[in-house]
Amino acid sequence: MATLQTIRNRAGVLISIVIGLALLSFILSDLVSNNSLFNSGNKTEVAEVAGEAVPIALYEEKVNELIANYQRNTGKDATPDEETSQSIRDQAWEGLITDYVLANNLGELGITVNANELQDMVVGNNIDPQVLQIPIFKNEQTGQFDPNLVKQFLANMDKDETGAARLSWVAFEKQLEHSRLLSKYYSLVKKGLYVTSAEAKQYSEEASNLIDIRFAMKKYSDVSDSTIAVKDEEIDKYYIEHTYLFDQEASRDIDYVVFDVLPSPSDIEKIRSKMEEIKIELITTTEIADFVNRNSDVPYAEQLFAKSSLTPPVDSLIFAAQPGFVYGPYVENNVYKLARLMSFKNMADSVNARHILIGPNEKRTKDQAKLLSDSIKSLIDKGGDFAMLAMQYSDDKGSAQQGGDLKWFKPGMMVKPFEKAAFDGKKGDVVIAETQFGFHIINVIEKSAESNKAEIAYIDWQIEPSSETYQGMKTKVYQFAGTNTTKEKFEAAIIKENLQKKVASNLRDNDRNIAGLESPREIIRWAYKEETKKGEVSQPFEFQDKFVVAFLTEIREKGTAPKDQIKDQLTSLVRKDKKAETFITELKNASSAGSIDGLAQKLNLMPQDATAINFNSFSLPGVGIEPNVVATSCFIEKGKLSKPIKGNNGVFILTVTNKAKAPQPADEKMAKMQLVNEVQSRVDYQAFEALKKLADIKDYRSTWY
Repeated sequence: MATLQTIRNRAGVLISIVIGLALLSFILSDLVSNNSLFNSGNKTEVAEVAGEAVPIALYEEKVNELIANYQRNTGKDATPDEETSQSIRDQAWEGLITDYVLANNLGELGITVNANELQDMVVGNNIDPQVLQIPIFKNEQTGQFDPNLVKQFLANMDKDETGAARLSWVAFEKQLEHSRLLSKYYSLVKKGLYVTSAEAKQYSEEASNLIDIRFAMKKYSDVSDSTIAVKDEEIDKYYIEHTYLFDQEASRDIDYVVFDVLPSPSDIEKIRSKMEEIKIELITTTEIADFVNRNSDVPYAEQLFAKSSLTPPVDSLIFAAQPGFVYGPYVENNVYKLARLMSFKNMADSVNARHILIGPNEKRTKDQAKLLSDSIKSLIDKGGDFAMLAMQYSDDKGSAQQGGDLKWFKPGMMVKPFEKAAFDGKKGDVVIAETQFGFHIINVIEKSAESNKAEIAYIDWQIEPSSETYQGMKTKVYQFAGTNTTKEKFEAAIIKENLQKKVASNLRDNDRNIAGLESPREIIRWAYKEETKKGEVSQPFEFQDKFVVAFLTEIREKGTAPKDQIKDQLTSLVRKDKKAETFITELKNASSAGSIDGLAQKLNLMPQDATAINFNSFSLPGVGIEPNVVATSCFIEKGKLSKPIKGNNGVFILTVTNKAKAPQPADEKMAKMQLVNEVQSRVDYQAFEALKKLADIKDYRSTWY
């Protein structure tokens, strides 16, 4: 079956004049906006840290190092998938920023890691935890770290002709040194932090003083916002006095519409017709595997199915037929299928087996692994204890401690060669199966009752749109984007064409995800381009099976949010303050009632109680976070009415009904340790964040990726 990528590749001259003109318009706009026609110079920095440019080449070098290390450690030569690649890029970025902000400057402070210290971390008396966790340095019998295995590895790593062992170790040592440098710096900072005895005493006393209160609360939500008028000058005044509250990071908001490329009825009929032609050959061919591999989207695989496991009516037809019967074409999960019955076979539904895995590794070649597995099987055949041998030799450490027991498993749960050997074997058999993991010595412990199963060969064709359908949708989308270039037109067209508008808010410049879209990075990059203005409609973005047109609804730059951009938020805050002023006056006037209950009755409020709160509490039960209320309750006399208190959720007035000491007063020494631990636990993160803020990092990654 042709994929959408193939369709795109073959589209060529079929693109309509409308699309051509629209494409030309977008391309010229992009070239002019970027000065690509007139300026051959390109920015070469990926970041700026404390005014120092960070070259993109240095970042790519770090990325390539990490990719190479990943490939060596996983044994995978292929390029990592998108998710892994992004994780590696993020890791490279964090490492680069750490170097520029902190690590590169530690030498000037006299903080270093010398060769003797590094050796001590690896094979000395102070082994680094990272070394302790490496599997190849653990004794196979005890599972414990063995420094002799480290020494053996270091002595033999240059015997690896590929050089991979040395490269991996050098990269690991570099990481160890880097971690130790940062650890030394953070330790110095922690040693400079101290909690005095007076602080610990105060903290323990505050925790021991328990207070019960009775309060009345007038909620801001009790009064409709529509009844509170807010003037522009009030907003201006609030903004000037509270500017510090409105720092923000750069972000973007977009609206977008998705145009799915779906196969037309004509496309579906053409696929069905072609499947009918293939069916004739499938009935007569004797080279089933080769035929399936040439004609199906899914490669041939031996598949056995029990009665009632297939969808109706396939199930009943297959189990009533003779080998050679072909059913279809029929549709299942958006796939056109042909099914040929190959044979019937009595087979167990599940098997209980155990195994010993002997795989090739740094200590043994594949041939040596095969020789060892043959020797172990020979021992078992002569009466050797399978469980003990599994615990001693198996490379599958997860099952080795259970004597190699894998419990019961069904078809499809194990890799194919292993599964075939286990299900084909008889109870008590010991056989060897080779898989990508190595050589498995398998002992079939038990098998369930056998039942009749059908082996079926499938031809699968994904139901996909044709080139004509694809091009028709492409024409429609480019017309939509080229015509609806304003907010009014964009939204009117959505309604007219019965489309669904979607929203993505607070997109950061290095974000890579938008819900419902696969790999939408180019949309986010478009939203952050200098030439992309608020209110602009994008060119169509092309995905595997859809097009997307976006509309940039908001631009937020790093720094203090402009007043006009947060006017709704400011209006809400001013309205809240005006409500609070009114409520404070009402509560003051009603406080002449002399008690909470009298005041509450006068204002038609419900009095509430809170018990056992202390100065270290941060919220009121059933109300929420109210630090002003908690603090006030700790410093007024028992039985007296407080002044009205402006809180987060409303305005309060309270009285203290009881003050008592906790049954077990807080221990000052324990309080001091707790405070020290709390402060020091934040050092690694907060110290680095403070340094990053001082460095005023400018991140240019989004212009490259």
